Amino acid sequence: MKRVTVIAIVTMFLMIPAVVSAADMGKRDVFRVGEATWITENQVTVPISVVHDENLVAMDIPLEWSDGVTLTNVSFDETRVDYFDAKIANIDAENNRVLIGLISMVYAPKDALEPGDGVIAELTFTINDVTLEQFELNPFEATNPGHKLSLVYNDWSGGKPVVDHVIPDLQGNTVVLSKNPTTAAVIPTSYKLSQNFPNPFNPSTNIAYSLKASGHVELSIFNILGQEVRQLVNEQQSAGNYTAFWDGRDNTGTTVASGVYFYRITSGDFSDIKKMVMMK
Repeated sequence: MKRVTVIAIVTMFLMIPAVVSAADMGKRDVFRVGEATWITENQVTVPISVVHDENLVAMDIPLEWSDGVTLTNVSFDETRVDYFDAKIANIDAENNRVLIGLISMVYAPKDALEPGDGVIAELTFTINDVTLEQFELNPFEATNPGHKLSLVYNDWSGGKPVVDHVIPDLQGNTVVLSKNPTTAAVIPTSYKLSQNFPNPFNPSTNIAYSLKASGHVELSIFNILGQEVRQLVNEQQSAGNYTAFWDGRDNTGTTVASGVYFYRITSGDFSDIKKMVMMK
């Protein structure tokens, strides 16, 4: 672990860049990403925790996530920091980033966070790609103003107040999406091809379909000239409900142009086709 020591005011720690690096003298500092829990058919919560063995006064937590999900909410309720004066979460969904700032004392004297191990926030993600099996959640560094994953401690040095910024070890940055228990496993009584969602879309969409019997399934995208643009499914599948994800790219990996497209499914004697619109 690395430490950055800066003489500063705690309430301004988010604006102060690291200036001096030194060895961490024994602090046990860990930032942990927990396991995902399904709360709806397309949303999960992911807890983030810290482990520390000295009193914490603040935390700077800039995080970014991989494609396929969108962060929609950050909650501090019933966590270790719910009594903090400042609990800030600025979500930048367009760039897959969030800046979380936590300060124990702003308005009046207040206890620092005692040593321990536990959840400091619950992150709610919407799963945009229903075929997604996992996604990444990692810290990033920002400038102007400066942000870096760090735990902040109060200290004294030479009779002067010192704020210690400690970079914690990272654990569990890969979030695995297990089978969603909120979706009941029901065998369909008929074949069905649903309208894609969203529609119109940009840049991706989902196509749901149902199979009442096992069989070979083909699901493909076509342009208005009837030319195949992308094959999404070409395999044997059991009876059940499925959703295919299209990222708006053709078979060569090139993003398709705006316009009308058709998607067709065939399985045994069943065949159906529907229209959708890519709108940039």
